[in-house]
Amino acid sequence: MKNKYLVIPIATAFFLASCAKHKIQEVPETQVAGNEYTHASDRAPTSSIDKENLEFMVQKLLDSNKPEEEFLKFLDDRKDIYLRAWSYVSLFDKEVLEAAEKNQEHNLNDSVPYKKLLALWNIAQRTEEKLTYFYVRLVQISYDKSEAKEKRDRAKKVRLSFKRALDSKNPVLQLAFQELRDHIAEELRELRGLSKTDGVVPTSIDVVATIRANRAKMIKDGFKGIDRVDEINNKVEAEAEKIQLENESGRVPNALTFEPGIGPTGNIMGKIFPKNVWALTYDDGPSPVTTPIILKNLETLGHKATFFWLAQHVLKNQTIVDDAKAKGMALANHSWSHAQLTKLDDAGLNKEILQSSDAEEKAYGHPIRFFRCPYGAGNSVSKIRGIIAKKNMIHAFWNVDTLDWQDKDPDSIVRRAQAQMKANGRGVVLFHDIHQQSVIASKKLLEWSNTFKGTPEEIRWVTLPEIVDEMNAGK
Repeated sequence: MKNKYLVIPIATAFFLASCAKHKIQEVPETQVAGNEYTHASDRAPTSSIDKENLEFMVQKLLDSNKPEEEFLKFLDDRKDIYLRAWSYVSLFDKEVLEAAEKNQEHNLNDSVPYKKLLALWNIAQRTEEKLTYFYVRLVQISYDKSEAKEKRDRAKKVRLSFKRALDSKNPVLQLAFQELRDHIAEELRELRGLSKTDGVVPTSIDVVATIRANRAKMIKDGFKGIDRVDEINNKVEAEAEKIQLENESGRVPNALTFEPGIGPTGNIMGKIFPKNVWALTYDDGPSPVTTPIILKNLETLGHKATFFWLAQHVLKNQTIVDDAKAKGMALANHSWSHAQLTKLDDAGLNKEILQSSDAEEKAYGHPIRFFRCPYGAGNSVSKIRGIIAKKNMIHAFWNVDTLDWQDKDPDSIVRRAQAQMKANGRGVVLFHDIHQQSVIASKKLLEWSNTFKGTPEEIRWVTLPEIVDEMNAGK
C-alpha cells in the first residue's frame, strides 16, 4: 500500500451548470441614479486597498487622454497574472511529484514556485478588487445624472469596452476572467437589492474541459510572462522574498504541544502530528452556495473539518454557522475581510484580527481558538502573531496546499493533494469553501481516503481542536 497517495480517482461527470460563469446583468438607471442603493464608493473594499485611492484612480483614468486603454491595461494584467500562476503551478507540481516518488518531505518554505504563487495570489486578489470597483463605478457614473453628460458618455464608452473584453469568446480569457465576472455580477446584484445568490444566469463554458484543452498553452504562455522584466514580475519577486513560512521543525522531540504565542508552539502546520493524521481545513467562507454542500458531504462521509471564515461573511450567514456547529465542525477565524495583514496599520490589524474575532465569537457562541492569516502573510511576523496570541488564539498554517484557488479541475486538485500527503505523511490540508471545484475535489479526496479504512494505511481526519487537545494531553 506504499503508493496509496498516488492513486488517482476515476473521473466522473462532476461539473454541473452551477459551476459555470455568471453573466453580468447591468443595473437599471432607476436603481443606481439615486441614493436608494449604496454606492461602491461608499462600501469598504474587501482588502487592504484604500477606497479613497480607488476612487481617485477611477476619476484619474476617466480624465486621461485614452481612458479605455488605461482601464483595459488592468484587465491585461489580470490575464497575465492568471497565466503566470499556471507556470508556477506546473513547477510546484513537479516538485511535489518528485518528493512523493522519493518518499521525501515537501517543505513549502523551501519552494520558490510556491512562494511566488502566494505572491501572485495576493496580487491577483488586489487586481480583481480594483477591477470590480472600477466596473461598478463606471456603471454608476454612466447613469448618474448629477454628473456632466460628457463624463457619463465617457464612462459608458469605457464600460462597454470593458464588458466586451470580459465577454470575450477566447477560452483562455474566459478562464482568466471567470472569477472577476462573478465578483462584478455579485456587486451589481447587490446594487439591485438582490442577494448574492439571486439572479444568477449561467453561461455555456465548461470550465474543466476548457482547462484541460488549454492547460499546456496556458503554462507555455505563463513561462513567457515570467521570463519578462516587468512590473508584475518585480512585484512577485519583491513579495516572494519577504515570505517566511514558519514551521515546526527544530523542536525537541518531546515538545509536542501547542499554545498561543509567537514561537513554534503557537503555529500549527501539522508536521509533528502522528503518522497518517490529517486536519482538513477550509478558508474564506461561509458561502451560501458552496458551504452547505461541503457540510453535507462531510456529514455523509463521516468526517469533520475546521472552517476558517471571514467575519464579513459570517455575519450574513448565521444559518450556515449554526448548521456547521450542529454537525460538529470546528469554527475558526480568517480575519474580517481577507486583507493582507502585513500591509495594515494598527487600526487595520485591530479590525482584521481582534474585532473580527469578537464578532465571530458572538456568532459561534464560543471563544475562538485558531486564527489563520490571509495568504499566510504575517504568520512569521512577531507583531501580528503577538496580537493573535493576545486574543488567546493559535495560528494555523498548512503543509498541503491544493491550489484550488487557481486550478478549477477537481481531478488535478485531488492528485496534487494526494502527492503532498504521500510526501509529508501527516499535516494540515488547505481548501477553500467558496469554489465549486473545491466542493467536488474535497469530496473526492475524502472518498479516496475512506478506501483505506481498516488497513495499516488508514487516514484519520481530525479537527484542529481535537488534535491539539490530544497532543497537549500527551495522547
